[in-house]
Amino acid sequence: MQALAEGIRIDSLMADQLSQISERARLSNEDEMADGLLDVTRQHRVAVLEGQGRLAALEARYAILFPDEA
Repeated sequence: MQALAEGIRIDSLMADQLSQISERARLSNEDEMADGLLDVTRQHRVAVLEGQGRLAALEARYAILFPDEA
């Protein structure tokens, strides 16, 4: 679960950083680059949501398997 949570954290950080870089590219009239970076940003944001779903499912399963530790 810790590895999954860390992956979520990293994807979130990557999305934030790529979004900022995309903004700078747009301000520099590099629209094509900005659009490409936004596509990658979206992929990381989707990965965050998927990871959160997997983590929630794993936590629920863990609680069923190990009720005394929850």
